[in-house]
Amino acid sequence: QKEVERRKRSSVNTTSTMSSEGAAVAAPSLPALKTRIENLAESIKSLKSSAEPDKDAIAAAVNELVDAKRTYAANNNGIGVDGKPFEEPMSKSEKKKKAKSEKVTGGGGGKDGGA
Repeated sequence: QKEVERRKRSSVNTTSTMSSEGAAVAAPSLPALKTRIENLAESIKSLKSSAEPDKDAIAAAVNELVDAKRTYAANNNGIGVDGKPFEEPMSKSEKKKKAKSEKVTGGGGGKDGGA
């Protein structure tokens, strides 16, 4: 019976629980996520500034950072750590394509750049 009561309490109160089991179920707190994001960013900076940067370690840290930012935004109504709406990261070619489409207004008869 105690187990059933404990499960009910942990399922009802998902924002903050006293038990370690309930904490895994609860949504991560925004301050904790922000701290994690800052720590990951510092980790990436130190990895990049080392004498021989480990590209695999950097890529793993960057992926973890993006996941943390995505989680933060999901729990903050789509607003990222910087206070702006969260946008998924884009490759350089995607950024260029977006910038080009934002510059072009009126849809003139120029080339589309597709070769």
